[in-house]
Amino acid sequence: MSIFGEFKINNNQLVAIETGAEIPLNREFALDAWRMATFVWVINALRATRKMRGREPRARISFFPKKPRSYYAIWPVCQLADVKIVDDPAEADLHFYFEDREFLTAPRQAPSNKPSLNIGCFDIRKSVVARAFEEVFGYGLTIEPTTFVGTAVEKSEANGKHDGRLIECPIAAPKQGHVYQQVIENTFDGIEHVDIRTPIVGGKTTPYVFLKRRTKERRFTNDNHRVDLAPIDAMLSADEQEKITAFARTMRLDFGGLDVLRNRNDGRIYIVDANKTDMGPPSAMRAQDKLTAMRGLAKAFAEMVDEKLKAE
Repeated sequence: MSIFGEFKINNNQLVAIETGAEIPLNREFALDAWRMATFVWVINALRATRKMRGREPRARISFFPKKPRSYYAIWPVCQLADVKIVDDPAEADLHFYFEDREFLTAPRQAPSNKPSLNIGCFDIRKSVVARAFEEVFGYGLTIEPTTFVGTAVEKSEANGKHDGRLIECPIAAPKQGHVYQQVIENTFDGIEHVDIRTPIVGGKTTPYVFLKRRTKERRFTNDNHRVDLAPIDAMLSADEQEKITAFARTMRLDFGGLDVLRNRNDGRIYIVDANKTDMGPPSAMRAQDKLTAMRGLAKAFAEMVDEKLKAE
């Protein structure tokens, strides 16, 4: 059974057809769906109000090879930035490469020579992220599982799998399509694991980050028991923000999200994932924080769009 052509139901799991990511169909899912629907209603209401006041779109944007649904972060951002999503690329002032696949052998061709966002970000496999991170930050995350002695993380190269697990090394041979990395003790208190989800707009960091909090048992899942909005300056130093921006530019990520972990043991940050089709805002976040976050992203997105069109 398919849902909107992008999901199917299999053994009480909602499975993303493109990535294979699985979401349990349970009470938490129903609550998340309700929160998402409520937020979409708020965004539609705000957009309708702007239209009634005669607010004209600052630009028109087309997405390829597919258009984002309302549960992707770029959708509310476009609505709040007065950027109109159009179906016909010929009507667009700029284009946005949008595809959940983590890897292509070469970038897709844009529909026209108009400015294109994320066009160069066509390989976000975990190994590529790890190499770019080490290149920019000067220290690494990857281990060699056949010689390393101790506990390590094994996870899929694929986007959205959330299948990380702890293993004991050395092992006889690595699994095909998997990467092996250090265990990052990303807790503030030694108990609750915290991912610093760092939005990227225009290849740069933005004023806010999302603190995605998880229990020890669910640290490698996308099941957050709480998500807090925090000023980026409170969580990341100016030097760290500069390096994160350099990393995003290395990955050619114009718009997306990064998972940043701070190691409690050495104080360093580690970028473990890059997502160019970021979903959001996180459902576990407070409603007012969601709106504040999306307005902040929309402001940065509007500035980027204006710069792109001015440079034409």
